[in-house]
Amino acid sequence: MTSDSAQQIQLKIVQDFQVLGNWQQRYAYLIDMGKALMKHGKHLRLDKYRLHGCQASVWLKSSYDNQTVVFTGTSDSIIVAGMMALLFKVYSGQKASDIPAISPTFLTDTGLLDNLSSQRATGLQLMLEQMQEIAMRLEHKQRESR
Repeated sequence: MTSDSAQQIQLKIVQDFQVLGNWQQRYAYLIDMGKALMKHGKHLRLDKYRLHGCQASVWLKSSYDNQTVVFTGTSDSIIVAGMMALLFKVYSGQKASDIPAISPTFLTDTGLLDNLSSQRATGLQLMLEQMQEIAMRLEHKQRESR
């Protein structure tokens, strides 16, 4: 996948949010995604995956294969888990070298950033920074091994 794929994914997320209309429906959508992530991510609740600095408990795991990064994780907060699911849609499967340059425009284009509490927005930023840092670390390791 390339950055263009990430842009297409973000466009699809924006379209999904526009179809939902009001924020009650949009939060329900986030909650549904969060529930699914929480259901399938219980095995990830290990200290080695714990992301510190978020108000909610967050666990983030990455794997690296063929220059692409796949992110998985979970949270003890349904809304935070839903936001993680959105980030995973955009960033998982992307080349490690591309991830730092992918701007999460869907956050503002959906209005999501404007409708989050400051603590959730800070947590979202921390998750994004951690994902970008993981990608940069993996890319650096890859370059060193060549």
